[in-house]
Amino acid sequence: MRFILGVLVGYSLRGREKRLITFLATIAFIVYIVLPATALLALSLDVKKERQSRPAQTRVPAIRGLSYEEAEISLHASNLNIRLLATRYGLPLQPGVIIDQVPQPGEEVDYGYPVGVTITKADSMALIRDGKDFFDPSPHRGGSVTLIINLVFFRQSSGDRHGGNES
Repeated sequence: MRFILGVLVGYSLRGREKRLITFLATIAFIVYIVLPATALLALSLDVKKERQSRPAQTRVPAIRGLSYEEAEISLHASNLNIRLLATRYGLPLQPGVIIDQVPQPGEEVDYGYPVGVTITKADSMALIRDGKDFFDPSPHRGGSVTLIINLVFFRQSSGDRHGGNES
């Protein structure tokens, strides 16, 4: 670019070769102005065409803490679908509440994309209705076994910590 500009300035100062100056100025104009502008215009049109061919997108709303039904309404209002991924039992939350979602709130997704949710359910082992147990969670079945396993584990780990068994 500097070379061509130098040649043009040199010849224009001398003023002898008008045809050569015009030819070089035309070549420089075509190479450095017209060709890049044409390439950028073609690229711009291609990007616009590609963007128009994409499906419409929407943002994922925040649905954590909502019930499944409320989340379904919120997602359908955003042109999204809902899909149950997992159910968690035994959490200290109200049953039927959404505790996780994929994709995360604010992400851009295509219309109709399924949003996966994880909801809570009541612990089936702790359900008691009218004073009767559904699954007999008596202390002899599960509670004492867990306690014995924990005591054995604690004794083994504490014995290892003190450098051997204490007999």
